[in-house]
Amino acid sequence: MKIGFIGLGNMGASLAKAVLQAKTDEQILLANRSQAKVDAFIANFGGQASSNEEIFAEADVIFLGVKPAQFSELLAQHQTVLEKRDSLLLISMAAGLTLEKLARLLPSHHRIIRIMPNTPVAIGQGVISYAMSANCRAQDGELFCQLLAKAGLLVELGDGLIDAATGLAGCGPAFVYLFIEALADAGVQTGLPRETALKMATQTVIGAGQMV
Repeated sequence: MKIGFIGLGNMGASLAKAVLQAKTDEQILLANRSQAKVDAFIANFGGQASSNEEIFAEADVIFLGVKPAQFSELLAQHQTVLEKRDSLLLISMAAGLTLEKLARLLPSHHRIIRIMPNTPVAIGQGVISYAMSANCRAQDGELFCQLLAKAGLLVELGDGLIDAATGLAGCGPAFVYLFIEALADAGVQTGLPRETALKMATQTVIGAGQMV
């Protein structure tokens, strides 16, 4: 099986790294506008350099990591290939594009998983909420969870709840950072060195989270 990644920005690269860390037997194809970014990723984590054209033509599962504004253009450029291919599993991380909107951009026989990861997937401690199109197969969900097992917690939701999950898990880390900074500031005000206060505040939040 061939797994393709189109777009190696912060999120796309983090998910590609998680898939490679899962140590499955799949061939991982990587494409990005900047070839230097692809080369650097391969040097650090592995995978195989590819192109958008090759991925759309050959991959069985395609992670689409392009910005929402570029999504329609990307799919339109490869519509002919997509129409000719047997059913593919396409995984979109484009914010704001619902399953319904995505389905309008693709031939109807392709299956879609809409995902919304948060930034801690970069260290394997993230949350990924996901919704599957009605024509997805049971094994699609199993494969998805297998591929991203190293990314963190995977939560299947109805498509209508993805935005709510994004508000909680997607924005949540920023609020936690502010809370940690506030705790550290309070420690500094009472005499603790900044580095010590920050370490204590960070570990306090980690420990409390483990106890929930």
